[in-house]
Amino acid sequence: MDFVDIIEAKEVYKNGENVTQYLQKKFGKLENTSEIIQIAYDLQAGSYIKNVLENRPKYEEYATELANILNQHIKPGDTLLDIGTGELTNLSLVLNKLSTGLSEILACDISWSRLKKGIVFFENNNTSDYKRPRVFVADIKQIPLHSKSVDVVMSSHALEPNGNSLPILLRELMRITKRKLVLFEPSYELNSNEGKRRMDRLGYIKNIEREVDILGGKVVEVIPIVKIENSLNPTACYIIEPPETKQEPISHKTVLCVPGADLELTMGETFMESSNTGLLFPVLDGIPILIAKAAILASAKF
Repeated sequence: MDFVDIIEAKEVYKNGENVTQYLQKKFGKLENTSEIIQIAYDLQAGSYIKNVLENRPKYEEYATELANILNQHIKPGDTLLDIGTGELTNLSLVLNKLSTGLSEILACDISWSRLKKGIVFFENNNTSDYKRPRVFVADIKQIPLHSKSVDVVMSSHALEPNGNSLPILLRELMRITKRKLVLFEPSYELNSNEGKRRMDRLGYIKNIEREVDILGGKVVEVIPIVKIENSLNPTACYIIEPPETKQEPISHKTVLCVPGADLELTMGETFMESSNTGLLFPVLDGIPILIAKAAILASAKF
């Protein structure tokens, strides 16, 4: 990705064209890559909030349905991570409706701009007792958290555009999860033939149950969601238990790490630092950018 790619993508988005399809053609890719997803979603920052504010009752109903399911799988004092949180819209509305107390809430997205706008949305729409979630930029393929560090991981259409990368994403999610994944994702299997063709064209995920089984996890339940936005993209809730392991949590607290590794980061003046690797990760407006391509190798600092 270079500056020209971003400028061209901005113009495509401004003209109302499909940015992901443009970037696939531009980069010679048949599927969405992390780079394509980052550019496309970053350009859309703010559009999700606008849609929620214009259609508030619909999103409140969706959040109520999600919260009712989450309440059955969260225990008092649990930690919760929302992956691909976007502009914190769904997470904010869901937290307002949870009846079980959480000890810590984390949220990540590949787009810094979406998180930046999402923090403002949370502050303006939070009616719960929860403080602002701990947010950070991350690629789900390399989550910057210790193995077995989060009790429950949730998503809302975060895995959706990563069709060819689904096994990689699920393996990484099960690495960091102690007890359960509660994933609200599009269901190819529950879709109509027209909807399946659409999902195939857009490179959406499919066969979650099969991939979880291959990785040694267990899909405990699949719950069709009633309050969906698009009938051609039906949502199902996948309750997943990660594979059993004898591995004990490396840390009893939730700490940020080098992406995809169990190497703890510490906070410096303007960077998060890894003395083990000599890597620095920038922090912009209080939001750590913890993706591999953002790292700076600065061994002489340590």
